[in-house]
Amino acid sequence: MAFGDVGGAVTELVITCKTPAAGTVNIATGDAVKLTGAYTIDNVTADEDAIFGQALASASANGIGIPVKVRGICIFTYTGAAPAVDGVKGVLCSATDGAVKVPASGNGNGINLKVDTGTSKVHVLL
Repeated sequence: MAFGDVGGAVTELVITCKTPAAGTVNIATGDAVKLTGAYTIDNVTADEDAIFGQALASASANGIGIPVKVRGICIFTYTGAAPAVDGVKGVLCSATDGAVKVPASGNGNGINLKVDTGTSKVHVLL
């Protein structure tokens, strides 16, 4: 599959996870998600949570299957300062549900490949 401004082959890994068994579920397509249990994901994140993957479908019910991209290029919305494209830093979950941010210290998940400051999007290779 060709991808990005330059193109090239990209291998992706998508697995089926499930939404939380209880509580409010409001996952949107493209949200950054964290792992909360055995094959269970949620987009409700705390600042600096590790990113598990990207939701490939929306979900609003408890305990249902949802496809999650865990390897490949994900395009996330970021909050705060623009992430660096340096081959090292990556990103972590922000306190804004479904969004990512620059790590306060150290490295986050993945490798940042492109940043679009106009739309607050970052392309991350997980």
